[in-house]
Formats: sequence, structure tokens, C-alpha cells
Amino acid sequence: MLPQFNRRAHAQAALGEASERKQLIEDVRQAEREWALAQWHFDNALGDDRIDYAIFTLEAAEKKLDMLLKQAKWLWKQPGSDGKGGQGE
Repeated sequence: MLPQFNRRAHAQAALGEASERKQLIEDVRQAEREWALAQWHFDNALGDDRIDYAIFTLEAAEKKLDMLLKQAKWLWKQPGSDGKGGQGE
């Protein structure tokens, strides 16, 4: 049986992990919206300067989304993150 302080620390860690996952999900959703908007700007850009800016914005949105998805994959592979973490694919 775990001492009281160990149980409390474990519960706080689990809450922190759940909060981190919720925040990451929201960040991914926001990045998807930013990517969709950047794609729309690219599709509707007129003029060299606007096209260049649209390309820059789209590339940045893609990199941000890629970074967040890699972070989510890593977090969900951690033991205990979803009940299956740490097991082979």
C-alpha cells in the first residue's frame, strides 16, 4: 500500500498529465484551423507579395502542426497515458 503522500503525488501527476493532454489537443485543433486559414490565403492570394506571404504563412502553419502532432505521438506513447502506452505498435 502506498503511503498517503505517494498516492497524493501520483494523483497530482495524473491530473497534470490529463491537463497537458487536453491542452495539447486544443493546440493541435488551433494549429489545424491556422493551417486551413493559411491554405485559404494561399489559394486566394493575388500579387507577388501576397503569394510570397501566403507561402511563408502556410509553411509555418505546416511546421507548427507537424511539431504538435509529433509531441502528441510522443505523449500518448508514454506508459500510462492511455492505458496502452509503452507497448509495441
